[in-house]
Amino acid sequence: MSTLMPDSQARVLIAGGGFAAVEAMLALRALAGPATQVTLVSPDPVLRYRPTATVETSQIAGPRGYDLHRIARDAGATYRRDRVQAVVADKHHVLTSSGDRVDYDFLILATGARAVGGITGALLFRDQRDTQVIRRLLHELDCGSVHRVVFAVPPDRTWSLPAYELALLTAGRAEQSNLDVEVLLVTPEQTPLEAFGARCSRRVADLLSESGIEFLGDMTPVAVRRDGTLDLAFASGIKADRVMALPALRGRRIAGVPASWWGFVPVDAAGCVSELGDVFAAGDVTCFPIKQGGLATQQADHIAHGLAARFGLPVRELRPSLVLQAVLMGGREPILLRTELDWRGQPTPASLEHIHHSGPGAPTKVFGRYLTPYLEAVESAAA
Repeated sequence: MSTLMPDSQARVLIAGGGFAAVEAMLALRALAGPATQVTLVSPDPVLRYRPTATVETSQIAGPRGYDLHRIARDAGATYRRDRVQAVVADKHHVLTSSGDRVDYDFLILATGARAVGGITGALLFRDQRDTQVIRRLLHELDCGSVHRVVFAVPPDRTWSLPAYELALLTAGRAEQSNLDVEVLLVTPEQTPLEAFGARCSRRVADLLSESGIEFLGDMTPVAVRRDGTLDLAFASGIKADRVMALPALRGRRIAGVPASWWGFVPVDAAGCVSELGDVFAAGDVTCFPIKQGGLATQQADHIAHGLAARFGLPVRELRPSLVLQAVLMGGREPILLRTELDWRGQPTPASLEHIHHSGPGAPTKVFGRYLTPYLEAVESAAA
């Protein structure tokens, strides 16, 4: 455990450049301010707003990205373009891909997860990198060469909501252009977006039905045959002209950090990494079963609040539950879905499932206590 001298600044090193990493940096600025010396280490100098990738395929919105140099400067932190390769926890330093050693008092790992193909032979949609794949599919629909499209969610841990948005956008395109197209959604989930609870799931099921999308739940997609058939584990295959799949996720392994079989880091409710002192983790890199940006920011908040309390600063205790909140787009109007989870990803006894319609073209897809207001201010200044 780190021992800090009175009046000294705690050196906090944050590895990563996504939502959890930036939220942790902004939260520490707000809660600890001069008590910390924060360094953000990421190989990519841009915070990429990946959740809007689905709607960008139909050009409803443009790509969004934010300069990490500027964000770090605004947060009173230092940005370093590099990658953490190894953690030497007993000596409180990391080794980077550039060969440098960086010392820390506290380390926050927020390195995210790798998106890999989880269904062999399927077209892959990860984020903005694959918008052209969807646009090509929509063009094939318009040309009449494709009539049956399956959107598939792999059995490994992934955030399934983009598959629903893509299916809704495709069905909407077919209806608008009066095309003869069947749209199917195949997922291991028992019910649509089941993580949000029964009430939200029923509303999403109604939306899929209204849009003419066939939902096939409790299915495990495996691979796509050469004739286009989607093979399922323990079930008959599904004929398709095209199968579009979300990726499976794998943790980014870092030497010296314990990890599960798939590379995810085990943490407790406070975000502390098992077996390591003064090392924390938040977001997709952790073993938390639901990989979603808003949950990642809340995990980062818990870590920042815990560190501020450790520094002897007055902070109010956060609720132990996490709020799973997301905007489902692609239908006639965006729908905000909300429920509460415990730190293991299970619904809390007090969980209140909540649904309401969001404003047209609602831009906010990730809700962070510090991140969202900051990005909204950046957008306003740029307008």
